[in-house]
Amino acid sequence: MCGDYPVTVAIKSACGEFFGEEKLMNRRYYRLALFATASLQFIAGGQAFAQSTEGTVSDEQPIIVTARRIEERLQDVPISISVVDQDRLTKSNIASSEDLAKVVPGLSVDSRYSSEQSSFAIRGFSQQLRTSAAVGTYFGEVVAPRGSGLSLQGGDGAGPGSLFDLQNVQVLKGPQGTLFGRNTTGGAVILTPRKPTDRFEGYLEGSYGNYEMFRVQGVLNAPLASWARVRLGVDRQTRDGYVHNVSGIGPKRFYDTDYVAVRGSLVLDLSPELENYTIVSYMHSDTNGSVPQLFRANPSAGFGFFAVPQVNRLNASDERWQIEQKLINPRAMTKQFQVINTTTWIATDNLTVKNITSYSTFIQDLRQDIFGTNFLIPALKSYISTAFSFNPDGYHTSDQKNFTEELQFQGRAERLNYQFGLYFEHSTPGGLTASESPSIGAVCLISGFTTLANSRCMSGPASPNKGSIEFINMAAYGQATYELTDQLKLTGGIRYTYDRSKGMAQGFDYSYRPATPFTFVAPTPNATPTNPEACSTGYPIATNCVFTGRTSDKKPTWTLTLQYSPIGDMMTYATYSRGYKQGGVTPFALAGVPFYRPEKLDNFEVGAKLSFRGTVSGNLNFAGFYSKLTDQQILLGLTDNQGLLPSGTSVINAGKSRMYGVDFDGQLRFGSLFRVDAAATYLNTKIQALDLPDFTTYPFSEYEVRQAPAVGGPLELAPKWSANVGGTFTVPTSEDLGKIELAAFYRYTSAYLTGGPTGRSTPIKQLDLNLDWRNIGGQPVDLALFATNVTNQFTRTYVQGLFNSFGFDTGYLGQPRMYGARIRVRFGEGE
Repeated sequence: MCGDYPVTVAIKSACGEFFGEEKLMNRRYYRLALFATASLQFIAGGQAFAQSTEGTVSDEQPIIVTARRIEERLQDVPISISVVDQDRLTKSNIASSEDLAKVVPGLSVDSRYSSEQSSFAIRGFSQQLRTSAAVGTYFGEVVAPRGSGLSLQGGDGAGPGSLFDLQNVQVLKGPQGTLFGRNTTGGAVILTPRKPTDRFEGYLEGSYGNYEMFRVQGVLNAPLASWARVRLGVDRQTRDGYVHNVSGIGPKRFYDTDYVAVRGSLVLDLSPELENYTIVSYMHSDTNGSVPQLFRANPSAGFGFFAVPQVNRLNASDERWQIEQKLINPRAMTKQFQVINTTTWIATDNLTVKNITSYSTFIQDLRQDIFGTNFLIPALKSYISTAFSFNPDGYHTSDQKNFTEELQFQGRAERLNYQFGLYFEHSTPGGLTASESPSIGAVCLISGFTTLANSRCMSGPASPNKGSIEFINMAAYGQATYELTDQLKLTGGIRYTYDRSKGMAQGFDYSYRPATPFTFVAPTPNATPTNPEACSTGYPIATNCVFTGRTSDKKPTWTLTLQYSPIGDMMTYATYSRGYKQGGVTPFALAGVPFYRPEKLDNFEVGAKLSFRGTVSGNLNFAGFYSKLTDQQILLGLTDNQGLLPSGTSVINAGKSRMYGVDFDGQLRFGSLFRVDAAATYLNTKIQALDLPDFTTYPFSEYEVRQAPAVGGPLELAPKWSANVGGTFTVPTSEDLGKIELAAFYRYTSAYLTGGPTGRSTPIKQLDLNLDWRNIGGQPVDLALFATNVTNQFTRTYVQGLFNSFGFDTGYLGQPRMYGARIRVRFGEGE
């Protein structure tokens, strides 16, 4: 991507590592299509509170979770879990996965590029560029649509519009490979939608807030017959961006919101023993995206000389939430369609058979100034390119289709509960994805180019790429719990997985070469007698610059848990589990090694869960864990010290790390008027070794590895401390007046490593307030006033540390103070 432009070695290295040939940066829309899934959709009615700070629950109504693919009381499950019910999501004005970390300590969200491209991180397990997510996201018990990983992550399926009309969100911490499969080394996030009931009911809700936030929701639940019931819902939200673009180029506002989500569910009781449950959902989001703020410059490195004026303008401004950028037509767009079908057959009193089928499509476009630079040459009406993610017209950044099929058996035999099943997943490209834009160092005319062909520059390289990727996953699994005594249980489970991936890409080497100085021209191929097609390095000339690679892996994962309940309201457990994250191929990044192997994880966890009743009642839960990660997938930037070869990136299995820590959460209820919720996570991570191999494509001796993780240092996206604490006071009022609750929640997250050696986030110290008045005047009308980040703390959530390479640091900005009002009108039998 840096091409032949005469930039420093360090710049070439950084450009390769972080954005591995801009080509990589534009992936086509993800079309994930999940078509009929037979999963456990039987979530008990009633509200759940997050094991941390979520919701309200009475002593008589336990929290029901499906963390082990069956309905169980939360306090009986030997896993560290946080549960967030819809009530808490609504009060906190949470609309996407980017916001979910606010209410779940220990959950980090990587929202580089745009909010809908967010991926989760738990216990130090995060997603490197061009690899699969380490925390799986599931909707309705089915793996959610996610990006292909050709260049940038495409999101984990919990984008805008996914977090409405839910029963709850369950965050499972630690490897979940036996029942949920590969790529859950860090854990799993399970979104459980509300299931149709046999009552006619629903609601209409409207919200308005600062930055012209407007959100409207509507849900209708209706019985169609004694054997059929339906639930329909829609969620629409718009909000102006809270970050001001002062460059004068492109939109004035970024970090905006504009989405619509529609969901329909149908339950058919085909017989007393046979149920069919279908969920259809659609989401469309279209915004200006998110651009980082360039806030620190190093004039002695890279582009630092050009960055100094931009930093000076920021420091001289009274407005902290501002950026500069140079794209006339930035855009972040996502379309997602999903169908899930669950067929459940109660074969006997002791055996249930489920079939889970799903189909989905996922499409995403991203046109973004990756570093948010504004290095202008006013006399020429031009700019110096640093890095773009840019899909040309006719192509997408992500474009993927997905089909899954799972056959599951659940049964009981005296003191034994068991389940086993077969799983198949096939993810195929909906079309070629593409990335086309001027490369780093090009001097280009300010224009609204839509393809590489209509861009105009007077110097510098360009590296257009097109490609696709395909995944196949097959697995057989089984897990059983045996009651050794009434107090002692032993659980064992194993899963054997076969993965296969295939990637292809076509890459060319172009340059802007005007015949006359200071003339802006279209790029032309760098053809030579030995390379007449102008293939990029690593793309075979013999195949018209097309590279094709395949990988396959066979791995077992397992879990073994001993669970002891000395008294009825106390449970202790100890678990050993094995997890793995799949390997793959990187067709958009051929420098070094275009293949990488799976990661392997060994995890040890002990925990205790206690419930108590009386004048003060509640729950207290603890978990301590230790994890060892080997064959760790590390993203490296590579630079040829001799200047003969272009820079590049490789995902290699070079790392060895350990993680340990403690999760805590609890709730104390002081009668019926006051409740305290608290949760905290302590996490200590360390990269123990970095064993760099020889590279197969080029001699390793010619390369200097830059931006490698620091041995002895922490992992990215792994805050040492994160905590929530909140109090909810119920105002004593008559039933005729309604129920009034006042709530305050404080959250803290310590600074943590993000991207590059100097990239660290801002510590989060924020207060949220909420006033909730239900059944106003005895009527089915609810009113709420809410405010988040009341003190208006300024934060940078993800900092890309390029200080010693590109000569600057950039950071994505957290939300300022948000406030507003919400009114809901309920109708039907539920009132």
